[in-house]
Amino acid sequence: MKVHICECSEGAVLSEDILNEHGVALVTKDTVINDYIIEKLIEMEIVMVDVYSQNEEENEDTEKSCEEFEKDYRQALLKIKEVLTDLSAGKALDYNKIIEIQGLIYKNIDKCDEIVACLRDIRQADEYTYNHCINVGFYCMLMGKWLGLGYDDTIKLIQAGLLHDIGKTMIPADVLNKKGKLTVEEFELIKKHTVYGYDILLQAKEIDVEVKKAVLLHHERVDGSGYPLSIPSDYIGLYTKIVAIADVYDAMTSDRPYKKRTTPFEAFKMFLSIGISIFDLNILYVFLNSLAANFTGINVKLDNGKEGRVVYVPPHNITKPVLCVDSSYIDLSREDKINIDSVID
Repeated sequence: MKVHICECSEGAVLSEDILNEHGVALVTKDTVINDYIIEKLIEMEIVMVDVYSQNEEENEDTEKSCEEFEKDYRQALLKIKEVLTDLSAGKALDYNKIIEIQGLIYKNIDKCDEIVACLRDIRQADEYTYNHCINVGFYCMLMGKWLGLGYDDTIKLIQAGLLHDIGKTMIPADVLNKKGKLTVEEFELIKKHTVYGYDILLQAKEIDVEVKKAVLLHHERVDGSGYPLSIPSDYIGLYTKIVAIADVYDAMTSDRPYKKRTTPFEAFKMFLSIGISIFDLNILYVFLNSLAANFTGINVKLDNGKEGRVVYVPPHNITKPVLCVDSSYIDLSREDKINIDSVID
């Protein structure tokens, strides 16, 4: 519904992008409005904005919705552990459990805020492989939604995300979880997980061929620099391109046995520098801009020791948000010597 900017309250959520006279997004859809954004929109003489209608009952249901999501996540995590443990023991893929897990994920498709917040806060480095499979499944679903894909494609994307690393069940745990630098031989062994995963899925007739291809090719890059086949963009399917981005983003922003996670903003920086030459640009921009809209309101620690809250993520510069620190606003795009060190849970 449309409301006058002066009647827009803190906590309202935009239902449409706010554009300037040139059609450039000033604030993106699904951003949570706060006092800083209201102040800046008034300065720019933005009069009317579109926000989601929200009644008191919906506000009361928010906490319950988060609890339900976390319950679904825990159940999905337990089931993916069972699937991967069985595969490690030489058993066949249990497709029925994959169906159960994809159902637990898909039922949360309209809970973008809860999904992004929960995946951001997961820190179980010792269970990284299990968490990573579930997380990539969720990110793939979100990308399917943000790209406007239908139900069938979205379900297959969830499957591709869940299964993309199942070949790692064939890799010795001491190599997978090694804290030091891998030897050349160890890295070459880990790279084989794409082929191992594809071989496992060849026995699963229920799995769509495009899902199988995504498992085999999710480390391929559009410039031909990936593995195992080093093929260019024209030979890489949509599912594969989506899984590739989800895989790298979750790996960067998760704690791992040998590496602490980076902040979402550092991950954005990598994607917008190196990533633009190795990932599909259209998919990448949709993913980053849609994801960035969900980071308004998070608390962060700066490299100068101070703490602050993200009040605005500029669509044109998502790596440099505006923060509220000690009751003052800091625009990181204008501060060369201040950076976000970590996200505070």
